[in-house]
Amino acid sequence: MSITKEMPRAHWGLVAFCFGVFALLSAAILTSGLMTPEPEMSIGTTIGEIAMDIRNAATGNATKAMTPQDTFDTTWFLMFVTPILAALAAVIGGISLFRHEPAALSKMGIAMGIGAFVMQYAFWLALLICGTVLLISIVSNMGGIFGE
Repeated sequence: MSITKEMPRAHWGLVAFCFGVFALLSAAILTSGLMTPEPEMSIGTTIGEIAMDIRNAATGNATKAMTPQDTFDTTWFLMFVTPILAALAAVIGGISLFRHEPAALSKMGIAMGIGAFVMQYAFWLALLICGTVLLISIVSNMGGIFGE
């Protein structure tokens, strides 16, 4: 017979930890660009096409129509799965703490879920800032790009 009280197993904490690991892994894959396809054009060609699209839209003679993508894009999938997994990790970790299970796994699950959400948010915020700077520089140098 033992004097120490047996602690319950952290079932919910383990599930929260697993969801947190998967959320952090999907955020890291999304941030690294590991699943994105190789670009068909160089960056200079892409910037030139963006500038041409801006110029055509400003003058009113848009020639190309938007075509829908036929392939499955893993970037969009990861973009939606990451916050869902992160939220599940945080909620299930909270359930584990509410049920008074051992706190180590549930706290790690909550931390990983929040970390994955912040990682994805910071990544998209950085892309938004860089894209805005790029578009501002394209518009301000429109005359130099087309030799006018």
